[in-house]
Order: sequence, then structure tokens, then C-alpha cells
Amino acid sequence: VIHHYDADGHWKGFFGGAGKGKGKFNLPHGIWLDDRRAKTPQIVVADRANNTLQLFDMDQNYIKTIEGFGLPANIDTHGDLMLVPELVARVSLLDLDCRTVATIGDDRERILADKEASKSFAIRSDESRWKDGKFIHPHDACFDRNGDIHVAEWVATGRVTKLTRV
Repeated sequence: VIHHYDADGHWKGFFGGAGKGKGKFNLPHGIWLDDRRAKTPQIVVADRANNTLQLFDMDQNYIKTIEGFGLPANIDTHGDLMLVPELVARVSLLDLDCRTVATIGDDRERILADKEASKSFAIRSDESRWKDGKFIHPHDACFDRNGDIHVAEWVATGRVTKLTRV
């Protein structure tokens, strides 16, 4: 369930609920106000365990679901881009229509194979197996005012990567 509060902190209601499908969530982890289209802002929910993003209008009416993520953890926007860190070893950039335009640091195949072999994400604790330019477990990411991307990973020692816009 997503709870809605006004600017003064008064509870206005809720939307969604547990489950799969339109307007249902399984571990809603990140919520973002996507105002890239100022006249029609949308609420974006990173529905982590359903591996989707769900979009809603400002009255909390369901718009659509975007599939194909690996445990999306949060959302940020800058200009026309939306940034989605995925706990399963990558960060995705989406355009205004929520289509993937770039995937950064993708190491999903290796990380998922390791998880299958060990029944956990053991690689998060073994820094000797981390690879430069590849992500292990991006838990959050954001743009700075220059459009550079900062990625924080959920690994044993913590790891922050800065990707400079060129």
C-alpha cells in the first residue's frame, strides 16, 4: 500500500495493495514524482519483488506497468532521462516513454549464476570477485545537477560509483 499525505503531513488516503498486477505491489521500494512532462506528472513506484515499475497519475489512478527489471530499487530523473538502479547488477536509463535507452554496468548473468550456485548473493561479501565497470547490487542511484550519476551498492563494505556525463 502507498499512503498519500498532503504538504502539511495530513493523511489523505492510500492506493495499491499487496499482490501482482495493475496497482498491486510486492515490496514497493522506491516512489518518485516524475515531472519530466510538467503538464502530466506521474507517480512512479519501483515494485521491487515484481520486477516492474508502475505508473500512476496524480489522482493515484493506474496508468501502466513497465516490465523487465531486476529488483528495481529506486528512481531519479534528470532532463528527459529516468534512472533505475536494479539490485540485480545493473542500472537502466529510460526515455520519456519509459523505454530503456542505456543499460550501465550490466553483470546480471554472472551475478545470477553465482546466486544460483550459492543460494544467496555471496559475491556481495567477496570484493576480490568484483569487476571494474560492472555492478554487483545497486541499491540506489541519483543524478547530480550536472547530470553525473552516483550509484550506491549494497555490498559488504559499501561501494559508491560516480559516472561522469560526457
